[in-house]
Amino acid sequence: MLEQRIETYWDGRADSYNEVVQREMACRKKQAWELLLRKYAGEQDNLRVLDVGTGPGFFAILLSGLNYSVTAIDKCEEMLRQARKNTALAGKTIKFLKADAHAVDLPDGSLDLIVSRNVTWLLPNPLEVYQEWYRLLKPTGKVLVFDANWHLHLSDPELQAEHDRYVALAMAKGYRHNTSPAQQQENEAIARKLPLTYEKRPLWDEQAFRRCGFQQVVIEENISPLVHDEMEQLLYTLTPMFAICASK
Repeated sequence: MLEQRIETYWDGRADSYNEVVQREMACRKKQAWELLLRKYAGEQDNLRVLDVGTGPGFFAILLSGLNYSVTAIDKCEEMLRQARKNTALAGKTIKFLKADAHAVDLPDGSLDLIVSRNVTWLLPNPLEVYQEWYRLLKPTGKVLVFDANWHLHLSDPELQAEHDRYVALAMAKGYRHNTSPAQQQENEAIARKLPLTYEKRPLWDEQAFRRCGFQQVVIEENISPLVHDEMEQLLYTLTPMFAICASK
């Protein structure tokens, strides 16, 4: 089953992914993400926020530091274990739940803000998830999605060649993968089975949010200069990170 395969893969990545998050916490990226979150969420405190696919808890901790009441979900128990540990070290109070993005056990209209980073590309059922998020939001609620066309190259030989070229350039400058060859192969095998691998985003997301009833969709197509370092910008030249703010 695809969902179980995804969960198994990311449980196995929990330790190495947590190392990435720890580096983010200790550099300028932390402040860059805080500014972006405030930009789209506004200056109001005490918002009720859901962090979807929290992983080791990076966004959950940032959101809690902005004086929001944070619930964070992930479907991977090992990720949640890392997140709870990191939250305790940060001195924050966050409610963690093991849950799927399309089936969150919270009441209708109970949230002000839903946030996800590098999660939506992994969804086997993205439209169903966006419908669920619409249900969860208050009438004035917002969704923030930060993601990229991470695997579009798998469906286009010309993009694949360009992708390989930028990886080679980055490696020549010292970049090293934080995943094993076996993990890279499994990640690509999973991506080939996911619908958003074959969609051009964020156009797909804009249309999907509107189909779900969101009234306003604001898109920033390239936030990479804000949140990626020089090496990452080279590596992800073909896949800049975008920001979507969908308002109910």
